[in-house]
Amino acid sequence: MSSFADRKLDDPRLRADLDARLPTRASQWPRRVWDRADLLLAMLHFNDSVAEGRATFDLAAAGRRTARERPNPTVTLLTEYANEGNQLSEFASQHGGAPLWLWGLTPDIPLDVGTKRTARIAVADLSAQEARYGFMEVVWKDRMALRRALLDVLMTEREISLLETVHADRQAQLEMARRRLEAGASSRGDLDRLVADALADEQRLHDAHRRLSAARSALGTTIGVPVAAVESLPLSWDHLDEPQEVEQSLLARWRDEALLARADVHSAVAGYSVAEESLRLEVAKQYPQVHIGPAYTWDHGIHRLQFNLSLELPILNQHQGAIGEAEARRKQAGARLEATVATAYQEIDEAIRQWHLALDRVADARGPVYEAAQHIYKETERGFEAGNNDRTELVASRVAQSLAELQILDAVRTAQEALAVLEDAMRRPLEGPEIDVAALLTAPPEAR
Repeated sequence: MSSFADRKLDDPRLRADLDARLPTRASQWPRRVWDRADLLLAMLHFNDSVAEGRATFDLAAAGRRTARERPNPTVTLLTEYANEGNQLSEFASQHGGAPLWLWGLTPDIPLDVGTKRTARIAVADLSAQEARYGFMEVVWKDRMALRRALLDVLMTEREISLLETVHADRQAQLEMARRRLEAGASSRGDLDRLVADALADEQRLHDAHRRLSAARSALGTTIGVPVAAVESLPLSWDHLDEPQEVEQSLLARWRDEALLARADVHSAVAGYSVAEESLRLEVAKQYPQVHIGPAYTWDHGIHRLQFNLSLELPILNQHQGAIGEAEARRKQAGARLEATVATAYQEIDEAIRQWHLALDRVADARGPVYEAAQHIYKETERGFEAGNNDRTELVASRVAQSLAELQILDAVRTAQEALAVLEDAMRRPLEGPEIDVAALLTAPPEAR
């Protein structure tokens, strides 16, 4: 097994998986760009949380076989030697000279039938089903972390590009303001305001670089590879700047289907069923476990056959303690199921509202203020070329346009984050290349 530091995205096994899952891009190796579908497959290949979730499911699935096994019988071998002292010869002669040993064979066969067996098997099957939904939830949560990390990387890179432009223009403004101050054409207050703006923009730029480093680290961690493997990775996200409106009819339909798609709801249902079957099993344990034991004894030449029947007498307790615990667990599972369903509906409804609000913000950011900033910059640029405006006005208008573009970028980021929340509530990708491999998010672990 290779170490974590040796993991790379040019792994031949990962390439085989990519070619099998995305056959239309099989010839594109190495990848010129990595889109969200590529990164999702890489995450399923490398991510240690996914591997742990798969192992947890395998453990629960193995319990199904254990629950179906019949208990093994036990065998007791009995021996006895007859030592009669001075009467030894007489005793032996009375038994026709047979050896003075007694021996017997007593098997003990537990009867594994009825409600105990069926309930035990049902608990194991439902526990495996619950573990499967738990694994699906692990995969989905990691997919959401991957989407958010990729969004942070791409949006922060664009933010840094704009902030670097603003930073350069601020430096130019400061230099021109110093010259104007020295020439007596401006006041000290004008320079102080420019210095404050430049410091704020510089701090924002440093903060963006810090966030970009953290985003790349999160991207590598979520995929399951070292950060060095993704630092220079060419990334792609089609229509990142244009979050599309989703038809209201589709949202309504997906809302109704969400409970059939959310693994956490299925897991809560399976958990309640496990609690129900566990209660049946505890109730069945009120009745004694029956053991049968046909036996054979050789008693000094005499062959003896016997039949033993043993059972537990419910005298000191009737298993009420364990039954009470099982009833409490069933009640707890029922409350968890109701809370999970209610939370799912609340998350979906709030996610839809936030999504619409985020789209409105994008529209506002691209509205009159941004259009005015663009118009002023273009007019100032034409005036500068014609000699009607000085360089100070040109740089100031360009800074205003860049700041308006940063507002749009922030609005787009908010919209994409709102879309991520909506996808998380729906438990399904709503757009992008991940739709092509979305079945992997709901496939059982053994099919991956």
